Amino acid sequence: MNKPIAMLSAAALALGILSGCGPAASAPSTSPSAAPSPAAPQESAQAEQGVFALSYSNVNFDFSKDIAQLMDQTPLVPQQADIPLTVADEKGASGVILVPSVREDGAGDYYLNALVAGNALQFTATADIARVESSVSGGVEVQDNAFSLVPAPIVVGAQEQEVITVTMADGQVYRVHTAHELAPVLNITTKQVAEENAGVYDFALDKFLLRVNTEGEVVYYRNLNCVGEKMAENFARQETADGDFYTTFVELNVEYRNMNGGYSSGLYLVMDENYADVDTVTLLPNAEEHHTHGEGYLDQHEFVVLGKGHYLTMSYTPMLVENLPEGVQGIDGGSSAYVWAGIFQEVQDGKVRYELNTTDYPMLYETAVEKLDYANSTDQGIDAEDRQGNTIHVFSEGFMDYVHPNSIDYTLDGQGNVDKLLVSMRDQCAVYQFDLDTGAVEWVLGGKASTFTGYEAYATQRKDEKGVEFTALSYGQHDARYLNKNADGTLTGNPRISMFDNQTGDAPFRIEPPAPTMAPNLTRTLQVELNVEDKTATVSHVINGVDLNALSQGYHIASHCGSVAYDNDNAVVIGWGLHGVVDGIGAAAPAGTITDKGYEDLRQGSRPVFTEYDLEHGTITFELYATRNPLIQSHEALFSYRTYKSGK
Repeated sequence: MNKPIAMLSAAALALGILSGCGPAASAPSTSPSAAPSPAAPQESAQAEQGVFALSYSNVNFDFSKDIAQLMDQTPLVPQQADIPLTVADEKGASGVILVPSVREDGAGDYYLNALVAGNALQFTATADIARVESSVSGGVEVQDNAFSLVPAPIVVGAQEQEVITVTMADGQVYRVHTAHELAPVLNITTKQVAEENAGVYDFALDKFLLRVNTEGEVVYYRNLNCVGEKMAENFARQETADGDFYTTFVELNVEYRNMNGGYSSGLYLVMDENYADVDTVTLLPNAEEHHTHGEGYLDQHEFVVLGKGHYLTMSYTPMLVENLPEGVQGIDGGSSAYVWAGIFQEVQDGKVRYELNTTDYPMLYETAVEKLDYANSTDQGIDAEDRQGNTIHVFSEGFMDYVHPNSIDYTLDGQGNVDKLLVSMRDQCAVYQFDLDTGAVEWVLGGKASTFTGYEAYATQRKDEKGVEFTALSYGQHDARYLNKNADGTLTGNPRISMFDNQTGDAPFRIEPPAPTMAPNLTRTLQVELNVEDKTATVSHVINGVDLNALSQGYHIASHCGSVAYDNDNAVVIGWGLHGVVDGIGAAAPAGTITDKGYEDLRQGSRPVFTEYDLEHGTITFELYATRNPLIQSHEALFSYRTYKSGK
């Protein structure tokens, strides 16, 4: 059977391979309520606009009560250590508190939960301090049982980091470590970025939000392990006319996570330029005629800050739809199915400006490549096998994840309003451009319904999970971005886009050698110049992961997730996302635990977190690897969904 997708899905169930962009979930304790369904049987409004016809599903839902309860149960800052010493960041960064060591022999050791490099730490004691000494700068002046100091830089890979020893008048000693004991173990193997490309990389690993500069110093970190088994990921700096913001996703409802974390339900945390928490954002209620619903969850894949209180958001929402097109079999042979809808909102000052919903485009049910067994969809969950071989009942897996949107980009019109949305949909193996005002699908690149030709030399023949063959430019792609926007956000002429193309395959997946029918995992990045009038696509600036393997110690593959930013020909930043098998194997696994042709020793830490590549000269200028901290016991994969880079 030459079915790459179906075979991968079967392998995912048998081996616990991640099928999306996140870590494995714990077994749900209870089943959520049934999915929302259309409020009343009525004829949907229809309009022929763009490539696909619109047929509004208008499914009502409201998760506000659950969200409020779960937010109360999800702390964003852990409990302060119960000692007579507190700390704060001079500019008000959230999460800067003292937490006790988790080690049995760690009595007297305390750690900063967050740190902003270059900012003064302000310590205050409720008991008398005898003296304070830094392991780097020596004695520290104390006044009125308070003191302040700017910590020394945390250098990635350094054997010793700064410790501030506070001796109280009663003889009690508190050792404050500036580097967190649970932080991932980072290793920079290449560090030769030119001065003109100097900057800071933003990423998240094991619920640590991290910023590392091109000098190899930690600019910022924040530990969000206080959320427990919930996910915290996709950390990014976002620059706007209203100033800089920092954002990260925090999961709320683990029961809505798919078996292996490929989508999840939560909120986005927004921090200001000083890393102070200023907003939490969910899917907003809407009273618009064709999209009438209450509050919903956001998904981790994308969140864009356009300005203060102005966002583009994405949600995966479970729904019972009744608008499957003719020829697509639903439940009991009808037109109904349980699906995960992709919902995109533009919101400003707490109000919805525009909303798009993938269930308004019936053709998307037909053009899906994965998760298209609508006839067997259910809101009662299905049994599946986790990575430990345990059978668990998973609510979310009964819903068809037929689109799986994973990135949003945008253009502005001449008045500064959001005009177009560029949406990558993994389970369509395609990138779509929507007109936000009309909702029209204007063009499709790749997949079963591509409106372009001309890229055949870079395509492969693939089959969907039902065996239907199509020409695939990309396969499981992520992070599609406009490359030629003007400074004001407008786009003149034809679009040029970039894409992280996972080219997800079955190997290396504990298979040696791969069977002839199995496609390899050949991750790449590329640019595509689109001629919208002629409907042609020209591929260029291709970077093949296998070509980078010869330039460094690592394997440059990603079965899921990932990112690319073509900043210039000398600075292409590639985040290597997730490999569903490799990242779940411990760094101490025996050599050869997983192997395949060209990949002799796959293990956690054998893939870089990110690479900066000089495309002009064919050299790697920066590369960072990570392994899990030995103090963290977790069955989840160690990976960063994306990596971003910004200026100093």
